[in-house]
Amino acid sequence: VLLRDVQALTLHRGQYTTSRRTAAVPQLQCTGGSAGCSRVPEVVQCYNKGWDGYDVQWQCKADLENAYRFGQIEVSCEGYDYPDDPYILRGSCSLLFRLELTEEGERKVKNSGSFGWSYYQSKKDSSDSGSGAIVVIVLLVLAFGVYKFFLSNQQSQQSSGDSDGFARPFWQSQQAPPPPGFKSTFT
Repeated sequence: VLLRDVQALTLHRGQYTTSRRTAAVPQLQCTGGSAGCSRVPEVVQCYNKGWDGYDVQWQCKADLENAYRFGQIEVSCEGYDYPDDPYILRGSCSLLFRLELTEEGERKVKNSGSFGWSYYQSKKDSSDSGSGAIVVIVLLVLAFGVYKFFLSNQQSQQSSGDSDGFARPFWQSQQAPPPPGFKSTFT
C-alpha cells in the first residue's frame, strides 16, 4: 500500500504489527511523558493530515480522560521492500507516543500533594479518599517502624558497656551483683 494513500490507521493496545522484513512490534508504544505510561488507551486512531514532501503528517485521537493528552507522536510503518520504500506492508504501522498531563491533570496532581500518583490515576473521586487513607496508613506504619528501630538501637548502646548483658542505671557501680538466679557469664 502506498503510505500517502493511507487515510486512517486503527491501532490496538496489546496487538502487534504484521511484519515481513523485520520483527513485529507492539502497535502502541508509550515512551513516557509527564503522565507516565499508566493510562495507555485501548484503541488509537491516526488520521492522515497531509504530506510534507518527506513524510505523512498524522493526527492521533483516543478516548482519554480530560487529564491526559498525546504529546510527541511518531507513526512508523515497515517499508515493503526496503526501509524507505514509499510502499508499506499493510498492518505494519505502530505508534510511539508520549502521554502528557493537561492543565486539569496537573491541577489534580498538585492538589493531591507529593503522593499524587495513586490519587489521579484512579477514575472515580470516591476511590481517591480510599487510596489516600491507604497511603496515610502505610506512612504511619513506616514511621512507627523507624521509631522502634531507633529505640532498640538506643537500648542496645546503653547495655553494651555491661559485661553480663543486663542494663543498669548509670549511677549503679559496675561491681553490683547480677539479679538472683543468673550467672554473671550468662548472655
